[in-house]
Order: sequence, then C-alpha cells, then structure tokens
Amino acid sequence: MISGKLAGLMLGGMFLVGCTTTPVSLDPAQGSDTVGVGSANVEMGSVTDSRQHGSNWLGAIRGGFGNPLQTLETEEPVSEVVRSQFNTGLEQRGMLAEEGEGAFILEVDIEQLDSNQVMRREAHSKLDVTLVERGSRHIAYENSVRSSNVEGGAGGGIFASIEKLEELLTRTLWETIDEALDDERLHRAIAEGPSETQSSSELEADLEALRRLRDRGVLSEEEYRERVLQLVD
Repeated sequence: MISGKLAGLMLGGMFLVGCTTTPVSLDPAQGSDTVGVGSANVEMGSVTDSRQHGSNWLGAIRGGFGNPLQTLETEEPVSEVVRSQFNTGLEQRGMLAEEGEGAFILEVDIEQLDSNQVMRREAHSKLDVTLVERGSRHIAYENSVRSSNVEGGAGGGIFASIEKLEELLTRTLWETIDEALDDERLHRAIAEGPSETQSSSELEADLEALRRLRDRGVLSEEEYRERVLQLVD
C-alpha cells in the first residue's frame, strides 16, 4: 500500500516538474535559392490564427502518458512569426511591395501549425491564403496549402531533441509557404492585375449623374438607357 502511494507521488511529481518551455523562432537555416518571379506588387496583410491553442504554442515533446516534457513556444505570437516569414518569402521572389504601394494584399489564416514527439517526430502546417485587390477588396485568388513531415527519433521522452523538432517544424512551415508563393495561379492573378470593376458607391454616383442629365433634358431617354447599359455592362 505504501509503495503504491509512493509510486503515485513520484508519477505526480513527473507531471508537475517535468515540463520546460523552449523559445523557438522558425527562421530558415539559410536563404532560399528561389529566383525572382514577378514585379513588386504584393503587400503582406494580416495573419490570423484559428488554431485551438495558445497564441505562442507550437507543440511539445511528450512522455509515455502524453504529458508534455518540453514545450515549443515562440517569443511573439505565432501569427506575427508566420507574417514575417511570408514577408521574407515575398521579398526573396521580388514580389514584395512597399507599404501602401502594392496593388494586392496577401492575407493568411493559420488552420494548423504544430509539432509533437513521443517516439517519432512529426510536424504539420495548413495555411489558407487569400490575395485581395487593395482598392475594391475583390478576391483575386485563394488557396489552402498544407505540408506534413514525420521522421524517426533516436529515443523519445527526456532523451528527445527539442532542436531537431524545431528544425522539422521550420522545414514544414517553409514547404507550405513555398507552395503558396510558387503557385502558378497566384502568379497569373498578379500578372493580370486588379479588375477594373467599379465599386457599388461609384456606380450609384454615376447612375445618379445620368438621371440628372436626363431630367434636365441634356440626355434623351434613349441616350440615358444606352449610357446606363455601358456602366453596368
């Protein structure tokens, strides 16, 4: 009976004091060899985090009972880290515009970004990417990209390497970013440029001006209808 209580206390102690937190950056080990693919016409917009975890959490090395032994966290919110990495990816490709000068804004939502190890190391990333036109907020492109990697670890638990888990997660994140930014459909949307459709407020103003011209007799009814058709076509 005593030995059972002692074992319970020892196990409880492992859960209470066995977990440490390690800050990570997810910076790539070296610059990308990506060749520039277009003009500097895209600004990096907002990045939202839809994961059901803390804003800085990225995963953990776990014990045999699933208890976290070492936890990975970023020093700033994960959304800011991912935004910075997308900025880097756009800049590497010659696509990044100065603030206020881009015709398009790239927005990202993080659906999944995490890593875990019990025995094997694994990392997962899923990002929703949307390209919107600056003025009209018209969606020019959207895509959902994902990447996963699993590799064997040389022992788990307290013998696992937090650095190797971070490396795996960094590689997984960058595979996702590269897939998003190298998509030919994205490049085609940027090359075509913003659509020239009028906003609803501009259209209403132009229609009202035509109505006034008709009411004053400047335009005939036939001319008025022709001009209206030209606006809404």
